[in-house]
Amino acid sequence: MKLQGVDNFCTKQSFKGANMQKILARAASINSVEQRLALGVTAMAIQPVIDLKNKKIAPETRITSANRSFAKAFVGLATGLVVRSGCIKAAEAALTKEALADKLAKITAQSQTKKSIEKAKDFIKNKGGAKQYAAVIGTLAALGIMIGTNFLLDAPLTNLMTNKLNKKYDKNAHKEKPAAQTNSFEGLSPINKSWAENVYSQRNTSDNKGGVK
Repeated sequence: MKLQGVDNFCTKQSFKGANMQKILARAASINSVEQRLALGVTAMAIQPVIDLKNKKIAPETRITSANRSFAKAFVGLATGLVVRSGCIKAAEAALTKEALADKLAKITAQSQTKKSIEKAKDFIKNKGGAKQYAAVIGTLAALGIMIGTNFLLDAPLTNLMTNKLNKKYDKNAHKEKPAAQTNSFEGLSPINKSWAENVYSQRNTSDNKGGVK
């Protein structure tokens, strides 16, 4: 007896009229560059907030931790986008060459017959196969390259950006903090300077006593 396949409910018109076929097709079309962009933006938006709200971290180090998380996410996103997009474009350009396309057609053909190889070759050259294969090959190459960039680029750039963010925060905090009241008696004669210092000291003592309830 021949068994009939059962269609998955996700491929049918589902609840609220949503066409799951279109949703799944759109999800499948998202390439690795777009995936890295989505992950990087999410990390930049959420991780620093988590660090700022983390009560297990001392208050004076929360800003530093948040700055480092933002810098790490930003640098990782930048290098990831550059490396992945570069590898995918390089792979796509390589697959336009006749010799490499022929080799790939022989590897991906369903069988080693001439007709099957020609069909695979036509798919690569004329039906978007080169772009699909380039996305896979480029992503795999990028993963290997990024193992090195994590140490050579990401780590030092993250430290550099974190230091810059910390300095900017310290500078802004220093501007917002009111300057301490100072009194200078430079330029007065020794007698007048001594008298002025005594008056200032007595005034502060009187103010402090009056302010205690």
